[in-house]
Amino acid sequence: MYGRKKSLLLGAALYLISLVFRVVIGLRKILYQYGMLTSRSLPCKVVSVGNITLGGTGKTPLVVSLAGFLSEKGMRPAVVSRGYGRKDESQTLIVSDERAVLTDTETGGDEPVLIGSKLPGVPVVVGCNRKAAAQNAIQRFNASVVILDDGFQHFRLKRDLDIALVDATDPFGNGKIFPAGILREPIEALRRAQAVIITRSDAVASIEALKSRIGRVTTARIFTSFQRPLDLVDDCTGELKPLSALRETRVLAFSGIARPESFTSLLETLGAVVSGECIYPDHYQFKKADLATIFKKAADDGVTMIVTTEKDAVRLRTLKPDGIWALRIEIVITEREEWETFIMNNI
Repeated sequence: MYGRKKSLLLGAALYLISLVFRVVIGLRKILYQYGMLTSRSLPCKVVSVGNITLGGTGKTPLVVSLAGFLSEKGMRPAVVSRGYGRKDESQTLIVSDERAVLTDTETGGDEPVLIGSKLPGVPVVVGCNRKAAAQNAIQRFNASVVILDDGFQHFRLKRDLDIALVDATDPFGNGKIFPAGILREPIEALRRAQAVIITRSDAVASIEALKSRIGRVTTARIFTSFQRPLDLVDDCTGELKPLSALRETRVLAFSGIARPESFTSLLETLGAVVSGECIYPDHYQFKKADLATIFKKAADDGVTMIVTTEKDAVRLRTLKPDGIWALRIEIVITEREEWETFIMNNI
């Protein structure tokens, strides 16, 4: 899927399935285009943050940044998400009510719980019926802007602004549609976006070729961004440590995210000596046995610090582990003033 391995037999089988998938997504677009399926409007502004690939491109940090910015401008944003990976995705529920996070990750989903934790004052609602979830946010919290987390392919709701993210380190995988590749849609789908943000732009030598490729398929404004590490936090106690605590420190890195290699690489750029790794599937719900494995490996490898991501840390809250540090990050739009002007002009 990422183009790192070759297999004629498996590749051919996945390619045939991807042709069927491509026909299905194409037919779905046609049905919406000609009104056989209907997009519904909401009585407030709607902004979608999404991508055209599987896996992480930095959507959650951008949602947090965007909602925080809109709050500062006097608006009342609410985040609406499907809550992928939670126990009952059919249920519509409030993850955060502006004052506190009300659910755990198993019930509310890891990304919504993380967003709610980082955005006191901003409600977060989840539901596979995102129209119902958005209406809930509008009625209960008087939201003036709904931010759809991972909503680029959600045509059931009309939106005022579509933002698509592209990861500079691996923008389109092998260029094929799922399951032969990581594309949810053909690259040409970017033409629906009004803004494209290239994430992790600092992790590659040049992004000019990628900008040019994106510019050939869309007239959207293209922005660049990077992830800025802030500090380390013990999610259970709230204790903070500066990034300097990582320098020349033997670290065990563990994560259950789409691109674990990006997390390990980030730790290394901060001066950590990554002596061991524990990698789990994306959205993995940790159990006590997993913690035992992690602590045993840390002891065997002789590390002095166990570090994970913020998204993984919120999944550990019910287990209340001792001595696990989460690396806090934020997304920074390189063209900050242009980006803020663009947002205000389009909402």
